[in-house]
Amino acid sequence: MTRRFHITGPCVPGRDFMVDWSSRLARPLASLLRGESLLLHRGRQSGKTTFCKELAQAARKSGLAVALCSLQVAEDQSLLGLFRHIEGTLAAAYPLPSLPKWNPTEPQSLSFCLYLGDVQKRLGKPLVLILDEYDSPPRKLTISMLRSFRSALSLQEESRPFVSAIVLSGKTHVRDLRDELRPTGDETRGSGSLWNVALPVELHSLSPIELDTLLRDYHAASGISFGKDVRDELWHKTRGQPWLVSRILYQLDDQLGSPRRSVDEGSALISGPASVLPTVQHIRAIADELLREDCVHLLSVGDAVSGRKDAEELLLRLLGGEEIALSRSDEIQSYLLDTGIVDASDSGQRIEIANPIYEAFLLRFLAD
Repeated sequence: MTRRFHITGPCVPGRDFMVDWSSRLARPLASLLRGESLLLHRGRQSGKTTFCKELAQAARKSGLAVALCSLQVAEDQSLLGLFRHIEGTLAAAYPLPSLPKWNPTEPQSLSFCLYLGDVQKRLGKPLVLILDEYDSPPRKLTISMLRSFRSALSLQEESRPFVSAIVLSGKTHVRDLRDELRPTGDETRGSGSLWNVALPVELHSLSPIELDTLLRDYHAASGISFGKDVRDELWHKTRGQPWLVSRILYQLDDQLGSPRRSVDEGSALISGPASVLPTVQHIRAIADELLREDCVHLLSVGDAVSGRKDAEELLLRLLGGEEIALSRSDEIQSYLLDTGIVDASDSGQRIEIANPIYEAFLLRFLAD
């Protein structure tokens, strides 16, 4: 099977063109080894699931026990169903006769937390739960689960064991769940949090060096080379946003006839017109096509700001050309930075909309 640019789900090493994740994993892996929990908040098609899979693999190689569980596929929409789903993931990852069976008792959450502590003890190594799409279940269930896990993480000791760390990954920031718990009309923010036991994970876009490495990898497989002007235009349009990069290169690869080198013939191409090379016009045309499509990725950008008056006003100021100083203590800026809609400028002093494709989409979206 020849490698392709994957745009409909998590990337798989060896199957898809992708960058080396090691630089992105170093800090979160070090945190897990210290027993620190993590929170990854990003919109759809931003690489969350791929990141979770790569982090799980790296953590196992470092001596941790890991259960990577997608709550998006939890069928039973009840707290018992969520706990059973996590239990099933653990049993599949570590099918050992010595692992305990969970017999739910009242209070159910306390019973499950003690069960997880018992699993970690029997595995004989720190246990990390990675809950991908943690925000997929109904809000009430997600809140109940997080409350019980936060309490167990905070109060664990030898007589009340629990897991070593938990990673939450989803498109909803936990602060949004916190705000949903407030009485109607209560506009105070305070410092309370439903999940104040975790460190935020930054999921950076591709760097210019990583983009060049990806294009060299594609050239080695296809024989198609990118001139400097074409590479610069791809970087300018996407600023390294992973899905946008993959989507443009997927479309470009398809337009060029999916050329690939022959394994037997070395540099000879087995398909595709080798004389057709990517141009700046190709990149611009595909970017314009994405905006006409209203693809899921761009729609998720709109969903992230829809109904958030403060966020919409900040984006309109940026679109109007105003220079705004970077301030992580500003909750609206922090939210937009976490979603990847805005980014720090090259100087690190200001914020700016993450890329021109987002700019064009937001101009239309906010006008509508």
